[in-house]
Amino acid sequence: MAFKSVRTKLLVICTLCVLVTGLVPFLFFEARFFRLEEERIAQRARDVATKVSIPLTRSLWDYDESTVILVLETLVRDPDLVRVKIILPDGAGEFHPVEDTPENDLDLSEVEYIRIPLIYSVFDNNETLGHLEVGYTTERAYSDVWTRVFVDAFIFLLILTTLGGGAAIAINRAVGRPLKLLSNSIDEMANQKKPVLVKWRSDDELGQTVEAYNNMLITIEQHDRALTEAKETAEIANRAKTSFLANMSHELRTPLNAIIGFSEILMKEDDYKVDQKRREEYLGYIFEAGSSLMTMVTDIQQISRLESAEAGLQDEELDVSDEILGCVRALDLRASDEGVKVECSIQDDLPYLRTNAQGFKQIIVNLLSNAIHFTPRDGKVDITVLHDAYSGLSIRFSDTGVGIKEEDLPFITDPFWKADEDAEERSGLGLSIVKAIIERNQGSLSIESEPDQGTSVTINFPSDRLIDRASLLQQTVAKSS
Repeated sequence: MAFKSVRTKLLVICTLCVLVTGLVPFLFFEARFFRLEEERIAQRARDVATKVSIPLTRSLWDYDESTVILVLETLVRDPDLVRVKIILPDGAGEFHPVEDTPENDLDLSEVEYIRIPLIYSVFDNNETLGHLEVGYTTERAYSDVWTRVFVDAFIFLLILTTLGGGAAIAINRAVGRPLKLLSNSIDEMANQKKPVLVKWRSDDELGQTVEAYNNMLITIEQHDRALTEAKETAEIANRAKTSFLANMSHELRTPLNAIIGFSEILMKEDDYKVDQKRREEYLGYIFEAGSSLMTMVTDIQQISRLESAEAGLQDEELDVSDEILGCVRALDLRASDEGVKVECSIQDDLPYLRTNAQGFKQIIVNLLSNAIHFTPRDGKVDITVLHDAYSGLSIRFSDTGVGIKEEDLPFITDPFWKADEDAEERSGLGLSIVKAIIERNQGSLSIESEPDQGTSVTINFPSDRLIDRASLLQQTVAKSS
């Protein structure tokens, strides 16, 4: 199991590399040292034999046997020389030291011999008196070499241990730690089901791998968050759709019940004894219910087109003052019937607005209709139009109506919203359509209200939707020419 760790494998490989790299030159130098030691002992034995050959030759010429034996005994005391003798010519005999090494104590196969001729010169004649034979062994060389090998091996192992420890620390720092952090992050991610970033930075490949892993976790987290948000949005949209369908069915059912009920009465007018006056009244109810139903269906279709981005609306340059005044004139009769006064305050030299004419008129009509509808008799509705180079074009509808509670303001643009379950009247689709058209124009809608103090609705169109009158005139002249 231990060798399954990358750190352990790298440490073993590094240790083997250091061992092989150090062992090869170590063995090479030790073998060379042993060879040099053998050569030194052989050369020393030859030098010693050559040096004593002269006095030995003189002693042999003088038949000084005691001196010869003394020299041989001196030679044999040398730790590197194990056998010393003089061989006389023609088998005349040999000289041995008295303290010669016993043959039983020697391994003769390991003894190397050097033979030096003993030549004496007399009247230019060279006479060979015998040969000096010196035997030497490399046993002491082996002993010295092995002592050195053990010392060097100990030093080598000490260096190897130091290098191995340093390599282990370096590998753990450069390789093991980031790999361990990656492994822990993967385990925590599997257990906690959430990304855990690896806190490691370096400029090598592992650092790049960790950075790529962290970027992958961030991307996964972003995708998960996006999926969660999309799921929540879909769930909200589904609940809104369900609520919309339920409210829409209720709103459709009310006029349909009126149409069916009054139609049934007219079909059985003899049974119900309906006179001409009541007949006309019932027909009026049917007409109002049908008109309300038609308006509702038209609004639903408009919302559907806006939300599905299939409205096919064509933008054009509109004179804001003319469009607003036209809508006010269209609703003037209704305002008079309900006893509501409508006043307009429009800034001079307003720029043209690039938008869809039908959508803009629907905004003005819906907001003005709501203001008139919720303003009691003898109340007033003010329309204020202002332009600013930075904030764009703003249109404000202020009424003196019943107002709206602060907690209800965020919901009044929802389709078919009503303040509470006991309320008889819902908001309908007017404000929903207004909000959708304004958002299509990158504009904004804000509502301020207090109960019994009236309501102010402000719509704003951004500056990039506005065209200066002089610029529009120049474009028109350029196109015509």
